[in-house]
Amino acid sequence: MRIRALLLLVVCLLALSVSMVAAQEPVTLRLSMWGGLADQEAYQARLDLAHEAFPNITIELLYTPDDYDQRIQTMMAGGDAPDIVQLAEAIHGYSSRGQLLPLDQFVADAELDLDARFGTNYRQYQYEGSLYALPDRGGAMIVYYNRDMFDAAGIGYPTAEWTWAEFLAAAQALTIKDGDATTQYGFAAGGWWPWWMSFIYQNGGAVLDENGAPVMNSDAVKEALQFYNDLVYTYAVAPSPQDYADLGTNSPDPLFAQGKVAMIMTGFWNISTLRDVPDINWDIAPVWGNVARGTVAFGSGLAITSGSAHPEEAFQIINFLTDEAAQTVIVERGEDAPANVNVLNSELFLSGETFANRDIYMEAFGESADAIIALPLIPQWNEMQSVMGTTLDELFINAIDVPTAVDQMQFDLEDLLQ
Repeated sequence: MRIRALLLLVVCLLALSVSMVAAQEPVTLRLSMWGGLADQEAYQARLDLAHEAFPNITIELLYTPDDYDQRIQTMMAGGDAPDIVQLAEAIHGYSSRGQLLPLDQFVADAELDLDARFGTNYRQYQYEGSLYALPDRGGAMIVYYNRDMFDAAGIGYPTAEWTWAEFLAAAQALTIKDGDATTQYGFAAGGWWPWWMSFIYQNGGAVLDENGAPVMNSDAVKEALQFYNDLVYTYAVAPSPQDYADLGTNSPDPLFAQGKVAMIMTGFWNISTLRDVPDINWDIAPVWGNVARGTVAFGSGLAITSGSAHPEEAFQIINFLTDEAAQTVIVERGEDAPANVNVLNSELFLSGETFANRDIYMEAFGESADAIIALPLIPQWNEMQSVMGTTLDELFINAIDVPTAVDQMQFDLEDLLQ
């Protein structure tokens, strides 16, 4: 009996050994990404860390600087899809076609707490009850403000607790005119969807309801768009499209850098721009709300393609890339705001010296994590933007009124989504 037991033990150990060897067989994955040279270098540094953690997995980086979605779709159509793809607003154009694997079971098996790691940022990567990407980069849109202008006007700096009334009062006090000419605007935004959409959600509105039906003609949306347009045409605290043209730009960012506007709402990238601008005493703050706080995350997620021959290993890699060690590399290289909330609240990230060579309120990003809107990233996202943009272009030059605009957008969206 003792010999039989020993033989059984040997057989079990051999089986375990074979299983472990099989699990450690070399695997090669491919990960596709877009961006600039700094993004490519940061991704490579993070993939090198991943290879150290998983020596049997080699990850080839596919850098696609332009025409990204078109090229990835071409690769998928030819049966040559990467294993892991970086995706953003277009993600559910992929997931709805069955081109991505749902990650829910992988997440459950890994006992990954999505809320603890990402705040609410992961929710925009969910579609029809399934999660299709882990957030990788995800800095929220925040407020940039000119300290000297606020000090001169005797106004307290912006906070997340501001209401629209407080924001408007500050913008009015910060707007300076010389006759009919505005020499300093209190605020500047425009027709880009993250601006006006944030105001809609701040007022308790939405583009689509929880069932996916358009609700652009709701009272909350009307009030938000009316307030947003009134900043330009009633209160005269923000530049119109014509004002932008007269100033030789179409964006608030350069106006802020030129000292012509006191407050703007934009993303993490503006820190690196302002770092090299002399004579602007600036800082950052979380975006305010009205009925609720609401802001947009500018980032991307990592998804696994349905054609991957190694989905388990692919999930190991995206799980690693979104955990603290690999996310810290994003900060160390000054590339972007990380999606991982622990890194977002780390001492390294919170030091303004890391990015701006000065003390700024980097806590604004972490404080915005739970205010990030779950965007309606349905497969028709691009078409939605097109039909809404056509009408809003007319609204934002004051050629039509808000009731006309919301009724037209409601009609167009219902027609698109029927």
